[in-house]
Amino acid sequence: MWKEKKTAYNFNVVENEGGKTLTYCPESGVKIIEQDGFAFKDLAKTGKLLPYEDWRLPAEERADDLARRLSVEQVAGLMCFSAHQFKIDKDVNDEQKAFLDKHLRSVLNSCGMGGIGDDVQIAWSNAMQRYVEAKDFGIPCYFASDPRNGQGVADWPGNLGLAATFDPELAKESAKCQSRELRDIGVACFLAPQVDISSDPRWFRNSGTFGEDPALSRDMVRAFCDGLQSTYGPNGEDLGWGKDSLTAMAKHWTGEGASEGGREGHLEGGKYAVYPNNNFEALMIPFVDGAFSLDGKTGTAAAIMSSYTASYSEDGSLGEVVGSSYSEYKIKKLLRERYGFKGVVCTDWMVLNEGDRCNGWGEHIEDKSVTPGERAFLAIMAGVDQMGGCSNPQVLMDAYKFGCEKVGKEVMDEAFAVSAQRLLLGYFLTGLFEDPYLDEAAALADVNSEDKQAAALAAQVKAVVMLKNENNAIKKSTKRMKVYVPALFEEEHKAFNHVWGLQTVEAKVSYPISLETCEKYFDVVTDKVDGANITRLTADELKGIDMILIPAKEPGNSFPQDGRNEDKEWIPITRQYRPYTADGPYVRKVSIAGNKLPDGGKENRSYFGHTAVTTNTQTLDQILEMAALAKKLNVPSVVAMFTGAPMCFYEFEKDVDAIVTTFCGASIYGGANTSSEALARIIAGVDEPSGLLPMQMPKDMDDVERQAEDTPRDMECYTDSVGHKYDFAYGLNYSGVINDERVKKYAVPVVLKPANMGK
Repeated sequence: MWKEKKTAYNFNVVENEGGKTLTYCPESGVKIIEQDGFAFKDLAKTGKLLPYEDWRLPAEERADDLARRLSVEQVAGLMCFSAHQFKIDKDVNDEQKAFLDKHLRSVLNSCGMGGIGDDVQIAWSNAMQRYVEAKDFGIPCYFASDPRNGQGVADWPGNLGLAATFDPELAKESAKCQSRELRDIGVACFLAPQVDISSDPRWFRNSGTFGEDPALSRDMVRAFCDGLQSTYGPNGEDLGWGKDSLTAMAKHWTGEGASEGGREGHLEGGKYAVYPNNNFEALMIPFVDGAFSLDGKTGTAAAIMSSYTASYSEDGSLGEVVGSSYSEYKIKKLLRERYGFKGVVCTDWMVLNEGDRCNGWGEHIEDKSVTPGERAFLAIMAGVDQMGGCSNPQVLMDAYKFGCEKVGKEVMDEAFAVSAQRLLLGYFLTGLFEDPYLDEAAALADVNSEDKQAAALAAQVKAVVMLKNENNAIKKSTKRMKVYVPALFEEEHKAFNHVWGLQTVEAKVSYPISLETCEKYFDVVTDKVDGANITRLTADELKGIDMILIPAKEPGNSFPQDGRNEDKEWIPITRQYRPYTADGPYVRKVSIAGNKLPDGGKENRSYFGHTAVTTNTQTLDQILEMAALAKKLNVPSVVAMFTGAPMCFYEFEKDVDAIVTTFCGASIYGGANTSSEALARIIAGVDEPSGLLPMQMPKDMDDVERQAEDTPRDMECYTDSVGHKYDFAYGLNYSGVINDERVKKYAVPVVLKPANMGK
């Protein structure tokens, strides 16, 4: 009833008739056990079929059995999630051997961002699996990835681009394709989707969300998780967990986007989430009504990643003011007890670290005398199972020992056992214990294949939003236009983020839209470029062109996460190009949140009267310069805007003929080539635009300051020179303002209360 064959990749394939396919490496010491006519892997090397090795049993039963067999040290390894693995080759390096030897199995493959080819990643996955198969119990590597749109896989729109399609079924198809491709390179866990609501236009991570509306986010999240987690049959039938399944790790519980002033929780300046309109529960809607309530057979997202931010409340109604990883209110009381979530809870990265690289927030947690082990103990007591970015299982052993002294050995043994069962369940649900190896040639042929690229491009086109189109500057056309695409000068500036710190970015010349891609659809002329110097084409040289296509990037901030300048002064985050000083009527003179001061008072984090530090003010000058040139030449000016967040259009809208925007290439994880092609197809008249705004566009910076961090869709919105309001669900096609079934479904009063209120 079973047969075995060797492969060219140092592993064997065992096919069970009417049962599971097995892969294993004979050199690892694993042998095949036959029982009832079926083949099973003797992973524990006992010569007997143990329950966890029996693929006929339910995944939950197998996870329970193996969890009971593990030592504290082995569970400590499972409770670690490795730091980013950027540097790999086709074998296991010494650093990886060190943490694998200490029983760590959750490994973050970040090679998509490092530019390492799929072939290397596939070979590395097999090498890592061979290495751990020889270890006690043969627990496989559980590879994970952040979103990597266009990085060695098909360039599907990111979440915000998908949201602009207002099409949950397309989100599902995107997730199905991404799950297949990630399984091709060995990944079984997706650190996604990011389901935070984009409730503040200044927030650094808006680009990773499904937009501003809780109902749209809810529906997109539900569909996306179904696409990720279920394996589908040849006729599209939902088979539940299977060979194409990824475990979804929805993030960041309970919602990360309400940081005061739009600051980002990676850094101390953004550690406080505030709720001026008491909309804490509204920001949970995509989780509790979406990720926890799937239509498909997997039922609920398998895992949750906690947020960095500490939810601030003066009266203690939101629990202790600590980062979510340490919040018993958020994890134990809300997630575990009220909503009955039984899956894995993993912290975001670097919340345990020592020194300045730690972003675990809370007065007693930030104390430099508190060790990583003590922080891990506090997270475990709050209900956390796994520590993101922790490659050292000794930290978990320190937490165990500390906990035994604080709460007793029995409590710690139970906590470790429960976490082990939850963690192992993902391995069994995705079939890793049976089939961890990759047919390298087949996987390489499937990942990023032409059919997947074509489907991704079609989705990118649907995500393009046309905001303005005066005098039919953009229209259906078969004519190949001659188009001037000016180079964009980006001035030298300083930029700071949590990964690279403060850097000086040298002045450069760039084309936000790919010239090579544009040349597929237009006869392109452009400027003479020498290093960082641009010699603009003159009006005489541009005679005979049909259009000026002006590519542009959204307004940039030097300190978008921390909200403090080099002198540690609080400064605003701006959504306009021109210099912005925060002295308007809606700017808080006293912040809602702040650290406790030694005298018992509260720190004031207000930026009133201070000026934002911008990075690309010259972009506006170039847009206006090109718009004036277009008028002189009597040709239309079309702005192709790449953005990942709401922005102010009042600075240039009235001066240009058309504006199209894409949210697809704005993710912090990259992916921009296909969005260039999508924009080019729309502007060339090959495809009709159909995207809708997944977030409101502010009237001005006063409008930004007036809105509340915790409240979606609360801006006045910009009304352009022809009377169109850039509100949620607004977009144009050739006929004018779109008013289809999508608009009727979602452009309704905003939902602020979850349908699922839990127990």
